[in-house]
Amino acid sequence: MTVLATAGHVDHGKSTLVNFLTGQETDRLTEEKQRGLTINLGFTHFEYKEELFSIVDVPGHSDYFKNTVSGFSNVDGILFCVDTTQGWSQQSEDHFLSLINLGINNVLFFLTKIDKSEISIDEVVLREKLNDYKNLNFEIVKFSSLNSDRLNIQKAIYNFFSKAETQKNPASMWVDRVFTIDGIGKIVTGTASKDMQFEKVYVNGQRSALEIKELQTIGKKIYTPHLHASRVAISLKKSNQNDPKKGSLLSNCVSTPADYILFKPKISGENFDSRGTLRVFIGSHNQIINQFKTVQINGQTMCIIKLNRSISILNFQKILLHNLSKNTFFGGDVVFATKNTYLIKRLFKNYKNDQNIIAEEFFTLIPEGFIISDSDFKKIGNSYISKEKLVSLEKHINLKFNEINKEGVKEYFFKKLFINYSEINQLFKNFTLFKLNQNQIIVNSTLNIDLEVLNKIKSSLGNKLSVNTVEFKNYKRDDVKALFMSSYLHRISDNLVITREHREELIKIIQTLPEEFSITDFKEASKLSRKYTIPFLEFLDSEAITKKINSDGVRKKIL
Repeated sequence: MTVLATAGHVDHGKSTLVNFLTGQETDRLTEEKQRGLTINLGFTHFEYKEELFSIVDVPGHSDYFKNTVSGFSNVDGILFCVDTTQGWSQQSEDHFLSLINLGINNVLFFLTKIDKSEISIDEVVLREKLNDYKNLNFEIVKFSSLNSDRLNIQKAIYNFFSKAETQKNPASMWVDRVFTIDGIGKIVTGTASKDMQFEKVYVNGQRSALEIKELQTIGKKIYTPHLHASRVAISLKKSNQNDPKKGSLLSNCVSTPADYILFKPKISGENFDSRGTLRVFIGSHNQIINQFKTVQINGQTMCIIKLNRSISILNFQKILLHNLSKNTFFGGDVVFATKNTYLIKRLFKNYKNDQNIIAEEFFTLIPEGFIISDSDFKKIGNSYISKEKLVSLEKHINLKFNEINKEGVKEYFFKKLFINYSEINQLFKNFTLFKLNQNQIIVNSTLNIDLEVLNKIKSSLGNKLSVNTVEFKNYKRDDVKALFMSSYLHRISDNLVITREHREELIKIIQTLPEEFSITDFKEASKLSRKYTIPFLEFLDSEAITKKINSDGVRKKIL
């Protein structure tokens, strides 16, 4: 099935085209018939060469723009009507800019009412306008409800969309209608993306799956859980505990409601005037937002919005911002969404200081949208962690063991490491030294630490940073290995080993230095010879405590 939505100014012939293609009226409300305009979304379909085309007929009037945008959710393309007698009108522009900013690039334009004598726009003028949009895949069809041949128009639609590249959307269905039928019960409808499956469906952030009685598309019962994009009607069981509403997100995973959304804009975020009242459209949901800001991450402009009320949202979801005060549009793809105000505050603070944030340094778990290649990363939920950072994180836990357990694992990881509760269990499966027991960390009992051996080695190394050399061949190999694995000892080089306490002393010295410092600065602060200075700095780089930023050895503090 190919799902299409109409678009265009009021009275430019959208519903007329749909009626012409399908023989069905989509304006069903009494007010719609009386006023001769579409208010709510209308739904119908036609078939050509065994390919089914489902059509969402959207309102063209500006008063019903919220309904219009909800009709664009998860569609494969657009049937865009332009009245040749009225030309490119205000809602033509609004609908078109909305589509461009939502990344809906497959658009078949219909020049309507070509049987009229007064012409304000023709194919040449329209094509000149559209050629400015490089990513737009479009064709133009001339249409008259009086003179056009239905099969020829259906063929034009079939030919265009059969060649069009598939729109990529996360596995989802945004509810656009909820109603009750006597004897059947509650029904919810929406457009399902191509990857959406209906074996297990979750509503918003709820953890229990939706109890589905029956699935239908275009009036026919569905028996397969994977539909490859469809208009879907879901009949809910009476025992269902969840309560989907218009604007609810249905997905195949449990999603955590978010207060903040970070998204990558389709155009430069710096060019968007955010002064005034901003409304965000996400699927069939919309709301006025509280705040809009931009930051630089990995050298790219990213936009952050603060919502008025929490909603569930998936990564890579397309969103649209409408500046109601200036009637301008702006959109992009969600990189991640979060409730974590600690993360957002730190993000703004670091951006203010550095003017650019490196994702791999800032995030403990890196959002998928910042990953170019996942070959050197482990996937934790919908995020990633590098193998080096996984080792570094286990060392951090070892050093902060008592502090973490005092505050509680969930609270510490959320506030200090910006890791959600749902990701902690999966993360701990990758650790060697530690296990999770409720909200506390316990040491993995399979590692046997010989405290007598540890104390002897500590005594041999001494308390000063200019440590002595230790003959490890005098100890059992497994005893020494356990000490390194548990981060009681750290190898700096072949002949240089320090204890956990030495590492903490190095961190204290780094904390006294400026944000950027030279080798000489560190040498003077530590009172160490060059024999120790360079290896220690390279060790601190590997621990992500410092970072070398030029060939002269200047470092930047990360910790």
